[in-house]
Amino acid sequence: MRRQIHQQTDPGTLFNMQSLPGTYALVLPAVSNRSIVIGKLGTLEIKPGFYLYVGSAFGPGGLRARITHHRKNSSRPHWHMDYLSVYLHPNEVWYSYDREPREHQWVKVLAGTKGASIPLGGFGSSDCGCTSHLYFFDHRPCAKSFRRKIHANVDNHEKIFIENLTGTKPNAQIE
Repeated sequence: MRRQIHQQTDPGTLFNMQSLPGTYALVLPAVSNRSIVIGKLGTLEIKPGFYLYVGSAFGPGGLRARITHHRKNSSRPHWHMDYLSVYLHPNEVWYSYDREPREHQWVKVLAGTKGASIPLGGFGSSDCGCTSHLYFFDHRPCAKSFRRKIHANVDNHEKIFIENLTGTKPNAQIE
């Protein structure tokens, strides 16, 4: 069994990401149990495994600004993810510069992925009809498999990039 490496680079460092609009998924590994209050939404019971948060960034600074924000501890939480990012740090981001908001399609694909469960209903989805934008997996989900499913099920989707945020090679992905 491989040991997970926990190393976080400077939150301002995104090696390849541009300041363009798009959709993203953050991969957030968790190694221990913890209860986290997520604003008025309720309490999220964290357990060891992998959390994936799906969002979009169509405002100023695009993806680069939003991902940088999520990698820093927020002194005044605005989004549900701001409460979670104090305790869980993304080690990978999947993203697309698609000009169409694709987060709902990404959530649909994640929800249909083997092993996916919803740890807290309403997380990140208070402004839409999705059950949640946060999913839990016992094992690390496979970015390449996710990318294949998106391109097979969503017409005219732009390329999906996968970026390691730790500066180290992540654990093997499980399909």
